[in-house]
Amino acid sequence: MTTFTVLAVALGILGAVSAAVAITRIVRDPRRISAYAYSIVGLGAALLSLGLVLYLEAGWPQVLLITGVIAAGALLLGNLIGYPALIGFLIWAGITTVRREARSLPNMLSLVAGIGLLLLPTTLALFEPAAVARDDLAYHLQYGTHLGLLLLVTYLACCFGIFIVASVAYRFRKPRTGAEAIIVLGSGLVNGKVPPLLASRLLRGIKAQQRDAGRPVIITSGGQGDDEPRPEGAAMRDYLIEQGVDPELVAAEEESTSTEENLTYSQRMLPDSTAPVTVVTSSYHVFRAALLTRALGLRAQVVGAPTVWYYLPGAIIREFAAVMRDHLRIHVVAVAAIIVLTMAFTHWIVPALVLPA
Repeated sequence: MTTFTVLAVALGILGAVSAAVAITRIVRDPRRISAYAYSIVGLGAALLSLGLVLYLEAGWPQVLLITGVIAAGALLLGNLIGYPALIGFLIWAGITTVRREARSLPNMLSLVAGIGLLLLPTTLALFEPAAVARDDLAYHLQYGTHLGLLLLVTYLACCFGIFIVASVAYRFRKPRTGAEAIIVLGSGLVNGKVPPLLASRLLRGIKAQQRDAGRPVIITSGGQGDDEPRPEGAAMRDYLIEQGVDPELVAAEEESTSTEENLTYSQRMLPDSTAPVTVVTSSYHVFRAALLTRALGLRAQVVGAPTVWYYLPGAIIREFAAVMRDHLRIHVVAVAAIIVLTMAFTHWIVPALVLPA
């Protein structure tokens, strides 16, 4: 067994162990975004190791070939079909959102993202170094900038992919019953009334209450904004009563101004702060709300209310940006490592690319 084979086996064992531990953690508590990242990377490393070992020791290239064909096919389809389709969908959804909703920056995120992806290849091409390498400072800077941008875009795309996988996987878990309370997160009033987005959350809360044999109390959570004539929690409570919910099974939390405060202040209203709860929000907000419940120590499951299709892209981008912000230290370290490695690689590789005179 060669040294390279030993390293491949070690990589496979490390990947398999990492994936097994991560999947175990997901099963125990699916509110861990890092566990999804470790499981994906670990499974990929284990598969790559298996292909290398079979090729080096048994002369079987099938696993590597199949993996390579799948990866190449996915890359080709992604570039030729998926990327243009994504750009078109984001721009279409952004224009539709602006037409049907308020003209605000959050509602324009999908449009901005679509235009950004449209301009990305051209932007990267502007920094692409010349075909003939030169061992001077200008070429080093151009090569390093281009490589660094490619790595940063790749890192951001990987983070977004992990976020999407984790969000979808969390939505497919089996809902539990036996909640002490159902906390419905607010999303803002319009002229003092419950708008359709918030109404869908409240109706989802009613559905969760009806499905739970214990008939848990519904806590409507939301304070009073500067442009609102009354607290959101009070308006939400009135809406539920109008829908036929027993007034004794509805309580309003009227002080919170953010999702974190929604959860914190609602938790204080529970007879037992460690009791299990169901949190209701919009579908796009489910996973980030779940991450917050874990950070706050809540025994919670989060369920989502339907959201109109055109609103989803911008909302998902906002959620992704918020999750990146919540884990800012990790991403700062990762970006710093990318910059350092890019500088070191550029310093090493550029002289090797220079053709002899």
